[in-house]
Amino acid sequence: MVNQEQNKDQVSQTKVKKETTKLAGLKQKLNKITQVNLKSEAPQVVSSEPQDNLNWKDATTKSNLLLDVQDLWISFKKGRNRLINIIRGVDISVDKAQIVGLVGESGSGKSVSSKSLLNINEGAIVSAKKMSLAKLDMLPLLKTKKDSQWSKIRGHQIGYIPQDPLTSLNPTRKIGKQLLDAIKHDKSFKTKKEKIDYLINLLKSFGIRDAEKRFYSYPHALSGGQKQRIVIAMVVAMKPKLIIADEPTTALDPTVQASVLALFEQIRKDYNISIIFISHNISVVAKFCDYIYVMYAGRIVEKAPKNVLFTNPRHPYTWALLQSIPEDKEKSLYNIKGTPPDMANLHVGDPFAPRNDYAMAIDFKKEAPLFKVASKHYAATWLLHPDAPQVDIPEKLKERLEVLKKVFQ
Repeated sequence: MVNQEQNKDQVSQTKVKKETTKLAGLKQKLNKITQVNLKSEAPQVVSSEPQDNLNWKDATTKSNLLLDVQDLWISFKKGRNRLINIIRGVDISVDKAQIVGLVGESGSGKSVSSKSLLNINEGAIVSAKKMSLAKLDMLPLLKTKKDSQWSKIRGHQIGYIPQDPLTSLNPTRKIGKQLLDAIKHDKSFKTKKEKIDYLINLLKSFGIRDAEKRFYSYPHALSGGQKQRIVIAMVVAMKPKLIIADEPTTALDPTVQASVLALFEQIRKDYNISIIFISHNISVVAKFCDYIYVMYAGRIVEKAPKNVLFTNPRHPYTWALLQSIPEDKEKSLYNIKGTPPDMANLHVGDPFAPRNDYAMAIDFKKEAPLFKVASKHYAATWLLHPDAPQVDIPEKLKERLEVLKKVFQ
């Protein structure tokens, strides 16, 4: 018996030594992190423990949760035997009547990830740990090839507003007929007249002048702003729980963008509809989004409530996006150096590292996990590791953040 106890003690001591050696090795590697432009004081970290498998429920209250997507992966075939991962482990949560912003450069995966909720990414291979809308489990839908099942989701549960309204409006059919098609299966209306009255009133509430006249007009008779309002009305008319707005103002003149953007706040307020608002312009999502996800190379690199993201950003990519917001007094615009990565040929490490003025040696070897900064605020950057060197953000960004603090605080 004594020998058995001694053997157990020896095994236990050996395991402890191995774990201690591993931890010492990791710390030694992190202590060797080096790079230029690393100066003075680093932003304060509330909690710097890496969150490899985050439960994003802390971003939303369970009773108020509408959309819950966890560990979303989307791949496309290239050639016979190769798969390209376009979306890599994305988690997104949306509350009821919440407007969530999804921001990042073109090619970051914003549209692809959102379109997976409607199964309209042609040729995509989609998997997720969880995908639910209210009480609806959407995971079984990912495995079915029956489009009839998805047709119960599209429009009725989740609406989609594209960039260009011309892609949604048939130029050979009058506006009214197209609007009526959208609600043809709605049994809450007893007569066609009730439907027409409902749609015309909806157009009026969305700022369409001479709504009765426009109802019987062809699309070519409307301006770009009017067409986009019609498309938005068409989506809202179906009374979905969630709307995906995919850069809905990109094709519009800047003079009408603001008025169209105001509609989304109205939709949330009047119809209690949640919205995922996609944009490459971070200043646009600042206007009305409650919570913002920053995407880069198919991954969420930072997420936070709006007022937090615009006053205390922690990822260098978010810093770059904020610096790129134009100001009237500026003679030249800030450009993020380099180009977005080729998703078919991602290098080892952080895809943003080659463009990152604050990249460290470890960034070229391994992607950072999401570190918790504060409640509901996470960022995937090694700068938040306790052993990382301190960094001084650019003076220009400091000045901009001071201005933003006056706006959001």
